[in-house]
Amino acid sequence: MKQPPTITSIRSLLTGARRSRHAVPKTVSIPALIAVLFVAAATFSLLFLGPFEWSPTSSRSSGGAACDVTLGQWVRDPEARPYYTNATCAFIEDYQNCMRHGRPSHEFLRWRWRPGGGGGGAGCSGGELERFDAARFFWLVRGRSILFVGDSLASSHVRSLVCLLSQVESPARSPAAAEGFERWRFPAHGFEVVFFWTPFQVRWRLTKGPPAAVGPDRQGEVFAGPSDLHLDEPDERWTSAAKDHDYVVVSASHWFARPAVYYTGGRVVGCHGCGGANVTALKPQHAQRAAFRTVLRALAAMDGFKGTAILRTVAPTHYENGGWFDGGECTATQPADPDDAVEMAEPEAEFYRAQVEEFKAAEAAARRNGVRLRLMDVTKMMLVRPDGHPDRYGHGPGEHEGFDIDCLHWCLPGPIDVWNELLLHTLAG
Repeated sequence: MKQPPTITSIRSLLTGARRSRHAVPKTVSIPALIAVLFVAAATFSLLFLGPFEWSPTSSRSSGGAACDVTLGQWVRDPEARPYYTNATCAFIEDYQNCMRHGRPSHEFLRWRWRPGGGGGGAGCSGGELERFDAARFFWLVRGRSILFVGDSLASSHVRSLVCLLSQVESPARSPAAAEGFERWRFPAHGFEVVFFWTPFQVRWRLTKGPPAAVGPDRQGEVFAGPSDLHLDEPDERWTSAAKDHDYVVVSASHWFARPAVYYTGGRVVGCHGCGGANVTALKPQHAQRAAFRTVLRALAAMDGFKGTAILRTVAPTHYENGGWFDGGECTATQPADPDDAVEMAEPEAEFYRAQVEEFKAAEAAARRNGVRLRLMDVTKMMLVRPDGHPDRYGHGPGEHEGFDIDCLHWCLPGPIDVWNELLLHTLAG
């Protein structure tokens, strides 16, 4: 079998050293032998021990300072082209398919994320985040699987990834979501992408529904609410499966703003928008923080799980002149000006703070238990992309179900493809 060039070179050097020893037994070049051993040791370290590790969202510039790739700004690239389109990927859902529904301008596809610069990513060299390389991604995850847990935004993250990878290998998709899990298999690379839909990630059910949680086909009922949320109990439907995967990506926050009754220890502790008498009114921020505390601690201490758990932070909405169902819209055609201060509305701002703080609290326990807990902070970069939503182009005329004007989800292809550039950066680290 042909050896890698470096190994062959070392072998020839060592062979030459042995021949010289036999030919001239009383002559030994100490400096030459030291040089050979140094090269051999360095090569062994590179090939078998691997490169030095770095933080999942940070790298080091040539000056040695840490580079937080989630801090930066969007820069226009007139030559930029999408990784895929609705013509080259069959897995884009209708509400994400802005091209199909006639979005008139594709200017939103001409922007690249650049760490550092005016965005404050100290230590960054100023170059763009590395573009997604499907071949490299497959090389990193061969023989492994990744589980995404969350709502329709997590589904968009999944479909972006599947579209990116399908440009190299077309996946085999499970015909039905068995026990709530959707699967895409890439057999040539021994890799599987799995998605589990849940708006809350802790144990929940419709207050006036069946005893178990419902699926995404009944999202309208969940939206109307109320739902029962057991804030101190992870949802065993997905946590029992998590240890069978190498990577688990959790997210979802927006649904906590909907009406709900909150339970701790099996007893009602409060509610939001439920209209119940003699029940303590609690803000949705309280429930979201408690739920993420429960989920992150469960992942950090999960028996049998020694993989990588990733928390993807909240992606802000961009409704102007109203909200989801009362005339709000998002008509921007390019990112916000980096010189303009952009503030995130509540409760999303508190949702984000809670995710970051609870992540930090769970990180030490995860490290002790051999679990790699990573933060994928997409909030700041997405806050300045009001142009990336479907707006009126997430459906055909008169075809919409629920969202007439959509400033919550994101077009595919679109700005959220950067989430998978970040995912690749995280896994490579």
